[in-house]
Amino acid sequence: MNLNQLLGKIPEIVSFISLLSYLAISLRILKEDREFGKIRNKEILLGIKMIFFLLLIHISNTIAGYFGYNNNYLNLEFYKAYIINFVYSLVFSYILWYGEIWPAGDSKYFILNLMFLPLINFRINGFPHNLWIIVLINIFIVASVISIFNYFKENIILMNMQNVNAFNEIKKLYYEKLKKIDFKSSEIYLTIVSILSIFTYKQTINIFIQNYIIKIFHRTDIFFFLLFFLWPKISSFFKTKYWKYIIISFYSILFLTLFLIPDPIKYIKTIFKMAILNTFKFSLILFIAKTIFEDILENSNTYYASKDEIKEGMVLHSEELQIIRQNPIFNGIFDDCFKDGLNSEQVKALKDWLARLPKENPKLRFVKTKPFGMYIFLGSILHLILNKNLVKYFLR
Repeated sequence: MNLNQLLGKIPEIVSFISLLSYLAISLRILKEDREFGKIRNKEILLGIKMIFFLLLIHISNTIAGYFGYNNNYLNLEFYKAYIINFVYSLVFSYILWYGEIWPAGDSKYFILNLMFLPLINFRINGFPHNLWIIVLINIFIVASVISIFNYFKENIILMNMQNVNAFNEIKKLYYEKLKKIDFKSSEIYLTIVSILSIFTYKQTINIFIQNYIIKIFHRTDIFFFLLFFLWPKISSFFKTKYWKYIIISFYSILFLTLFLIPDPIKYIKTIFKMAILNTFKFSLILFIAKTIFEDILENSNTYYASKDEIKEGMVLHSEELQIIRQNPIFNGIFDDCFKDGLNSEQVKALKDWLARLPKENPKLRFVKTKPFGMYIFLGSILHLILNKNLVKYFLR
C-alpha cells in the first residue's frame, strides 16, 4: 500500500485505533474500579487526552479534504453531531449523578464511552440525539440480567443447603410490602394523577408547538428518563402545595384551549389516550425497576454498622436514607446524599445522632457497593455489536 492509499484510509485507520484505545483505557478503568471500588480522575483524563488526539487527526484530515488533498474525510456535520452528543452525555450523566443513581466516577466513564463510540463507528445507531439513552438502556438491561442471575444462583445454593434465609428478600417483599399496600391511600392516587398530568401536559405542548419550538417536548424518552432517575426528588415535590397549584393551573389552561380547537372531543381523546398509555408504561417500568434494584437486590446486599463503624464513602440503604431525610434533626444535610458515599459532615452528623439515642449500640443499614463500571462497558459494547435502536420499540 503506497502513501496515497494510506492517506485515503485515514478515517478507517483512526476508527481502528479508537477501538483499541477504548478497550485499553476501559480495561485500566475497570481494573481500578474492581480494586478500589471507585473510578478515579487519572484514567478518565487519559481517555479524554486520547479522544482529543484522535479528533485532532480527524480534523486535520477534514481540513486536507476541504482543500482537495483527500477525498475520504469526516464532514462538518459529523463534528456538529459530535458536539450535540457531548452535550447530551454531559447533561444526562450529571442527572444520573445528581439523581443518586451512580457515583461521579461512573458518570465520567459514561461520558467517555459516549465520546469514544462515534469515533469507532461514525454511523453508530442513535448518534447524536439518541445514543445516550440507547447505551443507558443497554447498561441497565445488562446490570439487571447479571444481578438477577447472581441473586438466583446464590439463593438456589442456599435453598439446596436448606437455609431458611433463601430468597428472604422476595418473601419480605410479598409479606411486608405487596400484601400491605393500602389502595385507599390518597398518596397512591396523588402519584398517579401527578404522572398522568405530566404526560398530559407533554401531549398538549406536542400538539401546539409541533416541530417549531423546543423539540425536547417531543422526546418521550427524555420525560421517562427525568421522571425515573429523579423520582425520589420529583415524588417528594408531588406532596407540596405548589404542585397542587400547578396541577389546578394546568387543567384550567387545558380547559381554555378547548375553545381554540375545531374538534375538542378528538383533541381531548388524542391527548388522554397517549397520556394514559405513557403513564401505564412509566408506572410499570418504575415498579419493576424499584422491585428489582431496591426491594430485592439492594436488600440482599444490606449490612448494619454501628457508630464506630461508620466511615466516609459508605452508602446508606435507600429506606434508611428516606427516614433520615425526614428527620428534622439533620436540617437538610442528607437532602443530597450521592452514590459517592457519605461525606465527613454526614458521618459526623450520624455519629452524633447515634450517640444520643437511648438504645444500646444502635445500628444503621448500609449497602455493599459493587463496581458498576463493568456494566457501563458491557452496555456500550452491546450497542457496538448490535447497533440497534432499542428505544423506538419501548418509548414510542
